[in-house]
Order: sequence, then structure tokens, then C-alpha cells
Amino acid sequence: MSRLAHFRARTLAALALTGSLCIAPAVMPASDGATATYDACGAILVKQSGENWSCSFVDNFSGTRLDTTKWVVQDSSVSGFMMNNACFDAAQNHALGGGFLKLSVTRKPAFNCDLPYGTRGTQYMGGGISTYGKFSQAYGRFEARIAFPGHTDAGLHGGFWMNPQNKVYGAWPASGEIDVAEWFSGVADHVFPTLHYTGSTSADTGWNCVVGDVSTYHTYAVEWSRSKMDFLFDGQLCFSRSWAPTDVQAPAPFDQPFTASLLAAAGQGTNSPTDT
Repeated sequence: MSRLAHFRARTLAALALTGSLCIAPAVMPASDGATATYDACGAILVKQSGENWSCSFVDNFSGTRLDTTKWVVQDSSVSGFMMNNACFDAAQNHALGGGFLKLSVTRKPAFNCDLPYGTRGTQYMGGGISTYGKFSQAYGRFEARIAFPGHTDAGLHGGFWMNPQNKVYGAWPASGEIDVAEWFSGVADHVFPTLHYTGSTSADTGWNCVVGDVSTYHTYAVEWSRSKMDFLFDGQLCFSRSWAPTDVQAPAPFDQPFTASLLAAAGQGTNSPTDT
């Protein structure tokens, strides 16, 4: 369903990192002796404060197999997770080639999705990967370059999510969820960044992030600090939000390491699949 050209996470160069897969120096020497302005994540980005972001995680999806030191494939039989009645199987609906990751959602003859606690009937098989157990980070800049399908009617749902590595504050939504770019094919020209936590309201969703043609590649990002989150596409700020939980004191629950997930699934409700 969605094609991912890269996924990257950055942190301030001034911060000490724990749990990072790699840390590139903020400035790397060029072969001709000049100063290069890139690191492992690509061109170095500079904050408004003048500080550099430093690379803590990057995957450009080279090769023909997913890097299992960085990602785990979503599998409903292990996690119990389904999205809008879409089942996930680690052996299906993800593929790499030419520097791209392709995630798919398919409609099949009715089948039973295996879950840890039994089975559930469905017609839909989704595709998803996560850094769960491989990489997590609190605060920083997280981005993915994504092309969604050109389908502009109901039926498809997917995007770029972040979830806590450990549910320190309790079951969802108490420990938080960051939807960096949630996409519904029934509103195909938008993405919807959202924060979920105890006490979140409709004001925690960016309703006006109009991307236009989402079937071409765009870079979706969140810049996460202790006081707010800025959501961007192609470097443009489209939504900014500070959170006000009713069960804990901010910056909780967004003060813990979060993982990243990329998902393709069927829709539900008014965005449910049709015969087309």
C-alpha cells in the first residue's frame, strides 16, 4: 500500500544517546579536506536555535531483505494486533527492492486470522513493520519518506505511527501514541497527525494538513521536544501541539522512549473497503 524510501531518526548533537543503533558525528570531513555537511541520515539539519540534529537511526531499505537488526515484521499470531480487521503475517505483504520498502494490503477469500488467544475471521491481510525491541528514543526528529496509493475512494488506511516501547503509564491511551502521518484513502489528499493520551481531544489532531498528491513521495516528520510536537511534511509545519494529560503531569506520557511503526491496512467505518 505505502512505499517507504527511507526512515530516519535524529537527536540533538548535544545530547548523549542511549539505546541508539548508530550515532554519526555532527560534521564529517570531506575527502578533499573541506567540511562536509552531512551525516549518516543525509544532509545535516539545523534547528532554529542553531544546533545541529545528529543521526541516531537510519534505514534506506537497500538490498532485498528487511534489516532485522532494525525492524520486526508485524505478526498478529505473536502480537495479537489487528487493524480494522486486517490480519498481519510476518511472511506476507512486505517487500524490498531498488531501495524501496513496499507494504501491501490485500483482500482474500475469507480466512481465520491466528491470534494468541484464538482466531478471528477476516478477508484482509495487511503489512507492517516496527522498531519494537530494536530501536526506541525519547525526543528528537523522526521522519519517513512515503508514497501512498493513488486510490482516492474509501478502503485503505495506513501511515507512520510511534508507540511506547514500554507502557510505563498503563494501557492505551495512558502511555501515549504519536501518529506522525495517518492516512485514509477516503480523504486521500490529507494526512492526520494526532496525539493520543488520557484526556486528549479533537484539538490533538491536525485536521488541515493538506498534502495534495500523496501518491508522490513526501517526507513526513515530527520534531518532539519536552513541551510540544511539531508535525511537518516536506519541511513545512502543518500542526503543532502541546499536550495536557489528565492523569499525569506533562511532559508525561511523552517522556519515554517510543518505537516507530509503518503500516498498511484496510479501512473501517465510512472508510471501509467497497467492491472497488
